[in-house]
Amino acid sequence: MPLTIPVLESCIWPWPISTLHVTYLLSGLLIALHYLPQMRRAWRFPAATLAAQSLSTWSVWTLCRAVAFTYGVFVLHDLVFLVVVGADMFGRLAMVGLIVRAHAMPCGVRFIDGHLLQPRQRES
Repeated sequence: MPLTIPVLESCIWPWPISTLHVTYLLSGLLIALHYLPQMRRAWRFPAATLAAQSLSTWSVWTLCRAVAFTYGVFVLHDLVFLVVVGADMFGRLAMVGLIVRAHAMPCGVRFIDGHLLQPRQRES
């Protein structure tokens, strides 16, 4: 038996329910699509990513999305929900990977516009 609480049972959606499905799907995919500029910047500027992005925060966000996805698989059985949450989870997981990559880079290694710059050598 699902553990749901009926909310607004008397409320009637004025359009076909498919409009809500499509709107939810498109809005979720739009959000997921907007991870791409963030991932591109994280790839090109790992030092800035390291300074600006919290690995623990992104990891918790990703874990919460994994829980939501699992809930969708085993409880909701809703394909639209799974596509939206799955796309969002993939974007978050990619960001976690890019932050881990930034942490793994040796100190002094810098990228500008995707090109590796060698650290300056100290003059003796």
